[in-house]
Amino acid sequence: MENLTFVENILIFIALNAAALLSLNIKKVGKQIAYGLSLIAAVTFFCMLYQRDVFTLSELFTLDGNKVLLLKLVSLLNVLMILINGWTSLEKVRSTMLISYMFMGGVFLLGANELITFYVAMETIALVGYALVATSDLENSREAAVKYLIQGSVVSVIFLLGAAFYLGATGGLSLVGATVANQELYAIALGIFILTACFKLGAFPFHAWIADVYSNVTLGNLAVNFFISKIIIGFKFITLLQVLLLECDPHFKDILIRIVQVIAVMSAFYGNIIGIVQGQFKRIIAYSSVAHTGYMLMMICMNPDELLEKQLISYLVIYSMTATGVILILNQFAQLNENKDSSDILKSGFYRNKGLAIILSVCVLSLGGIPLTSGFAMKYMMFTNFFKEGFNIETTSIFISSVIGLAYYIRFVSDLFTENEEKMKLPTIKTRFSESLVHAIILLSIFTFGIAPSLFLGLK
Repeated sequence: MENLTFVENILIFIALNAAALLSLNIKKVGKQIAYGLSLIAAVTFFCMLYQRDVFTLSELFTLDGNKVLLLKLVSLLNVLMILINGWTSLEKVRSTMLISYMFMGGVFLLGANELITFYVAMETIALVGYALVATSDLENSREAAVKYLIQGSVVSVIFLLGAAFYLGATGGLSLVGATVANQELYAIALGIFILTACFKLGAFPFHAWIADVYSNVTLGNLAVNFFISKIIIGFKFITLLQVLLLECDPHFKDILIRIVQVIAVMSAFYGNIIGIVQGQFKRIIAYSSVAHTGYMLMMICMNPDELLEKQLISYLVIYSMTATGVILILNQFAQLNENKDSSDILKSGFYRNKGLAIILSVCVLSLGGIPLTSGFAMKYMMFTNFFKEGFNIETTSIFISSVIGLAYYIRFVSDLFTENEEKMKLPTIKTRFSESLVHAIILLSIFTFGIAPSLFLGLK
């Protein structure tokens, strides 16, 4: 009966969103009906998650422990993003429905126990991602979507090749309790899975798609990339690879871990250095994402542990929420600049909306790792764990790269408080209640985790 309850909620979620899609054809009130149905579906699913702590569908799918905790957080963020999108335009309502299907793909990816379910869920997220880019009303969005699709398709084929090697090494496609019969094939499979993770998360040198996609997607849809794509895909790949590496031959395991460490350090340096020279704020966020992916990938090199999983969840959620806050506020500034992402949209921002300017300053300083913010707590947590594992050279290198990255974060704050007579004459930036609510939640989380991280992370 428990399984049936979970299945029923999945079917209700899909049915409500399908009805929302059909409602768009209704004249005058179609947008409002579609938006309402999508919101009801998201809230219903969110409430269902708090009924139990374990959800299973035979041996193919299991949600338990930290996976349920993560899904609860992402489900809440999904509701908040729907509230932010609103029903003011047809594009936003369509995006809301696409986001819902991306979220559902994330649910099945998080609970996948074998490679076929994993692959289908991963591709569901990817296909919706292509659609979100292609449906953006920006000049080069179609071109960016095609580039993203081509590169994603190649990686998808490579992943299936890895699944074939995994099948040859273990005799099955199960990701739980598999017995390795051929270590050479198993090592090749893990290498391909690492490559796939690097592409999906945008690590160097598999980041070619990320700047174009970020530059040619609406800021609301870009925010979704953080709280669904980064959080769920990042958590699933990192924790899965940690477990799979335990069964790998020590010789091959050392080689794979060294490869991950090199990619992590290169991503951190490349993202932070290239971010400095960017003229568009979306591209700065893109390369900041490359750098933070480098920080995350180092977690693959550590043995799986429940406390480490909670710390990884904290890092992913806090980073994604903070980056989302930056993106949403940038969107409000860009609206007065004909939605063009130029290097001067933040000039004199403090004089047009003091509250937004202060919140944006706190968010970017948190991303930079300034003390008393959650960003500092997250980096302290990661660097402490890495040093404990003996990754001294790699951790020191990543720390140096993060110091370099402060340059473009400081640029955000500097522009906000720069006096520009032309920009100061622009209208005051207005904020809707739903946006203010999200800003307040993000600000609260930044200072709560920053001032008292030991309450949540087990830090000493």
